[in-house]
Amino acid sequence: MAQTAPAPLHSAELMAPDLPKPQTSAIRTIDAHTACADHEPAGKPVLDALFGGDAAFAELARSNPAEAFRCSSLFPGEAALAALREAVLLAPFDAVGAADQLSTRPGGAEVIARALDIGLLTRSLDSGLPFYETRHELRKRLSKEHLRLLEAQAAKALAASLARDPVPMAPKIGLLLDDMVDDPPADRFRITLALSSEDLFGLIARIGPQLYTSSLDGLVNILRIQLKQERRGILDLARGTRTRPLWADFFIAVVGGGRAGSLFGTDPATARELMRESIQALLPAIRTPQTPQAPATSGMPDPAVVIGVLADAMDLDNRAVRAALEDELAAWYRDAGEGSVKAMAGLAGSLHAMRLSGRPATPAFEAERFLQRHSLGTPPVLTAQRLFRNGLNVQRMTFYDDPDGRTSFRGFLRQHRMQGWALHSRSGFVVAVSPDRHDRRIVIVADVPGAGDAGRAAAWDWMAREGLTPSIVIHRGHSYHEDGTMTEIGPATALVFWGSCGGHTRLRATLERAPDALVLATQNIGVSAVNETLLAIIEERLLADGTIDWSAVWTSARARIRDRRFAAYRRPDQDSANLAFRAWRVQAAFP
Repeated sequence: MAQTAPAPLHSAELMAPDLPKPQTSAIRTIDAHTACADHEPAGKPVLDALFGGDAAFAELARSNPAEAFRCSSLFPGEAALAALREAVLLAPFDAVGAADQLSTRPGGAEVIARALDIGLLTRSLDSGLPFYETRHELRKRLSKEHLRLLEAQAAKALAASLARDPVPMAPKIGLLLDDMVDDPPADRFRITLALSSEDLFGLIARIGPQLYTSSLDGLVNILRIQLKQERRGILDLARGTRTRPLWADFFIAVVGGGRAGSLFGTDPATARELMRESIQALLPAIRTPQTPQAPATSGMPDPAVVIGVLADAMDLDNRAVRAALEDELAAWYRDAGEGSVKAMAGLAGSLHAMRLSGRPATPAFEAERFLQRHSLGTPPVLTAQRLFRNGLNVQRMTFYDDPDGRTSFRGFLRQHRMQGWALHSRSGFVVAVSPDRHDRRIVIVADVPGAGDAGRAAAWDWMAREGLTPSIVIHRGHSYHEDGTMTEIGPATALVFWGSCGGHTRLRATLERAPDALVLATQNIGVSAVNETLLAIIEERLLADGTIDWSAVWTSARARIRDRRFAAYRRPDQDSANLAFRAWRVQAAFP
């Protein structure tokens, strides 16, 4: 039966070569009169104080001194200064953080001087984090002697807080390390000086996958140095009473972060013992039969994640160590019996066998014939038929109403205008149309930040009238907006681009909505500049070839993207977790 052609574009001007630029009203800007010194908008407590007069600000300074200092430039009067002077006793580090704006107002220097009292700062260290959060101002304004004394106390307070409350403290320390990415390494990782090897291990286990690659690398390096000083090894942590319960998480974080070589070292015998301990630690996550329809229990690694990380662990350059790990996996597979445990070992073996690309494996590993016994399935191919219809590739791009969303949206408009795309501002959304190349065009339907659900509904109504169905869905926002984008994904979606931090964690949910989609995501930090360049390269390949050659995309990306955080982006056709999710689904369907 002949395929029915989609309805013609009623908005004929979309195909015109020269089109008007979008109206500036499409971009919502922050009212400069209610923006604080950090360029973020004032929150409700500050706005209430603005309208409530001196007494309202005095109450704000008592109840929420952090906000009072952050937005102190909005309150220039003498009464506000008096309130800030008293608030120093409650929050001296917040006053130090606002030193630049305080220094420009009459009487502000007195407030700063009061906040820099070394006794007051020491008593206000709390968890130790306030010191590190205001480190740059403190270095400019404290003597070297006082700075060293305060830093030593802050390190002790931080170590005590982490030992006392590791679950809430670990993410805060991780955010701080990532925020210090531009600091010299000696300064950046001094925060860890008071931490024991067990504390460093727990930090990596709890937050490793969410860290910048450089933060994870630094923590792993410091842990290795600490263990060497203690005359212990990684294997001791795998077997330790305190550390063994977190070993599976630690293993996933380190191997998933590309540090398998550091984990296993150069001694084959020790590496094999470590692999054995790691497999045993991962077993609780997979003993209970699980399927793609019945995800892993909360707090346990997903079976597909375990499959992928076991395969990644064996992807080493050291042939002797790789052979030891292959032999251990083969032995575990051989003795596993039947069921999900054996299937997972087999799929990990298949992934590794596929990647060997002619490199020899051990006889014990090859004897198990993993590829023959455990099919990985056929990965989806982004053909021109899936990506284009009647010469149009339609993409749905989501932006959200926060500072990063607005900045990314402006970058999107600027980049495509410079490349000669036609841009159309509509009520709640924008349509970008590429120049024609080889009888192909790209149409991007993008949200306008601030338009909300009404704008999104208008975008879908417009696409329905035009007979357009997106084959590519792109998320340009923080991870906490991902649920909003998830509803845009459907069975016909061919490619999903998660530009948010930790988008990799959305693999399972994405494939449940679009089983034949490829997923491009970052394992930890999503970066707007990286997203823009990577998406531009994909657009170039689509227009030039009608499809996406991932080898060509990644070659171009490595040449054009200088940001080291690009290393966290996973190539969709080679990503272990992506392949493992599909393989696990095939295994569940055809056990």
